[in-house]
Amino acid sequence: MARYTASASEGLQGRPILLRHQLAYGGGNLLGSGALAISGAWLLYFYTTFCGLTLIEASFIFSVASIIDAISNPLMGYLTDNFGKTRLGKRFGRRRFFLLIGIPLMMFYPLLWVEGLSFWYYLSTYVVFEIIYTSIMVPYETLATEMTDDFSLRSKLTGYKAIFGKLANFLAAFIPGQFILLYGKDSATPFFLTGLTYGAILIVAISCLWLCSWERERGEEVETSAKKGLLSTLLSLAKDMRSTFYLRVFRKHLGMYLCGFGAEWLFASIFTYFVIFVLQHDPAMVAGLNSLNSILQLISTALFIGLCVKKGLQQTLYPGAGDRHFRGSAVYLAVVFPSTVRPGDSADVRHYRAVRPGYRRGLLYTLDRLHLPGRCR
Repeated sequence: MARYTASASEGLQGRPILLRHQLAYGGGNLLGSGALAISGAWLLYFYTTFCGLTLIEASFIFSVASIIDAISNPLMGYLTDNFGKTRLGKRFGRRRFFLLIGIPLMMFYPLLWVEGLSFWYYLSTYVVFEIIYTSIMVPYETLATEMTDDFSLRSKLTGYKAIFGKLANFLAAFIPGQFILLYGKDSATPFFLTGLTYGAILIVAISCLWLCSWERERGEEVETSAKKGLLSTLLSLAKDMRSTFYLRVFRKHLGMYLCGFGAEWLFASIFTYFVIFVLQHDPAMVAGLNSLNSILQLISTALFIGLCVKKGLQQTLYPGAGDRHFRGSAVYLAVVFPSTVRPGDSADVRHYRAVRPGYRRGLLYTLDRLHLPGRCR
């Protein structure tokens, strides 16, 4: 069956992708980047300082959540791929249904920041939030290819996603910093208020995403393989993961993804401890430094996305190869590229994975998460 190809100004089903749609799609990354940025920068410090947990107990919580995250990602991908066959999926959409139920669940986030409770409370709440996070982010990652087949439009959607990711990083640093200045460094109240405030922001962001997004018609989806059960699909996916390493482009992108994401989360995890306990600075100083970092990343992201759309990926990545500008370009990429658009998020790589034979989008969009489950702790 032939696919409907979107025009340069329209998405699938003839719907124009306007600025509000691009902003709403990008706003969904306030969950993907912001909630994890707050947790990455402050949750370990919060657990060990205000909750009475040892460093080993806090690290164990993140380790368990990482394992569950690695399992839940492909399961969620399989579920969203097949949810369109159900009554709820036909009515609300196989992807957007999970966005809808995720809107009220965003108020679960403040429960992570309650002090003085047991180890099992913090373990269970963090694991539950990881599952909620996965149930929203896996469908969200597929929406760009659901809304349009046009590369330029997907690049814009991906670009706004990256920009909102850096905005989320700024909010993740700015909000707790202001509450720490108000209540002091010895109080746990700033962290609970941060969770409450950001939970409200997430409700607004996911609501706008749900209202301003759509999915392709079921008849437009190309079925490339026979129907399989969950176990056989996951086994086939595991076997196929080995064959992907024969692809040079996949190895390169996976290496960039692992190094970029790993370095980012490792830095976020130890930076707070380093500034507070080694340099003996106030926690507000950490928030200020993170805010400055996020502002610089936001500017570099906007510039890099503009270059990608205007010049193309190859000319942007290799602007001066072979001449005297090569070293300057290399420095530029070393500083800017890791903090802007990760290779796993680029529109063409996402689309390449979406059309690989034998698998559907939901499962394919979880491949990179399988190689880097959870966070670096």
